[in-house]
Amino acid sequence: MLCACERSPYPGYSLVGDDVHLHLHTIGDGEVLPADSDSVRLRIRLGGHGELVGGLFSTEQDYLVKDIRTGALDAVIRRMHVGDSLSVIAKAVDWPWTVLATGADVLPPDTGHVQAELSVMSLRSPAMLRAERERMKRNDPLGYERRLIHAFIAQDARSFTRWGTSDIHYFINGTTTDTTACEQGDQVTISYTGRRLEDRQVFDDTERNGAPLTFTYGDKDQVMNGIEVALTLLREGQEGVFIFPSSFAFGEKGIPGILEPFMPVVYSVRLDHLERKSR
Repeated sequence: MLCACERSPYPGYSLVGDDVHLHLHTIGDGEVLPADSDSVRLRIRLGGHGELVGGLFSTEQDYLVKDIRTGALDAVIRRMHVGDSLSVIAKAVDWPWTVLATGADVLPPDTGHVQAELSVMSLRSPAMLRAERERMKRNDPLGYERRLIHAFIAQDARSFTRWGTSDIHYFINGTTTDTTACEQGDQVTISYTGRRLEDRQVFDDTERNGAPLTFTYGDKDQVMNGIEVALTLLREGQEGVFIFPSSFAFGEKGIPGILEPFMPVVYSVRLDHLERKSR
């Protein structure tokens, strides 16, 4: 492969993009260049140029190539293979901070240059990712479920709250003047939409069923356990988004033809009306 690069003001580096400078330390044995649909595992150390590399943050994680093929990394991705180890110097504002530092408490600089040490650990195609997911579903369904939940939360801009030590997470909108929670025996009317967490497809919806659902709170087998938990958190007029692990949803059986076993779900639930029983 013939690659044209320009001289860089940094010794040992080549200018490969708009103020993007690259120095290759180790050539790996990979032969395939990353495609947008691939997943790449990177070991990264980032720091201010001339400062301690890794001073900003360090990580090793998987990224979708399409998410990081931007700014300073665009020209780099077009030149890297599995096993490569390289250094990159580029303007601080040109790094995709929100993607690279997902989940990390990082304050990126807005001026100057940043230096990164990158190692390309692995590259996986969509077919390889699908095969890996299927293996994990079979061998560790609960681990796969937790992975789906954590990925959903990481990609969502809302701030979810964890319910106790469970894998239920929620986010509530709306205000109400009645701050008292519903109690056993109260009659509640709710509207909800349920989606598969894996692909966001709707599979359960009171609107499709023709009307909101009215039932006596606390009666057995009226709604799944996750909805009952949601009603302990909602007040009349409020709506929340709730992530339910399978243990609070459809469990190890799922819904044949609709929802696989051990699949987490996400529900939007609104408490439309609450009629209290006589106290």
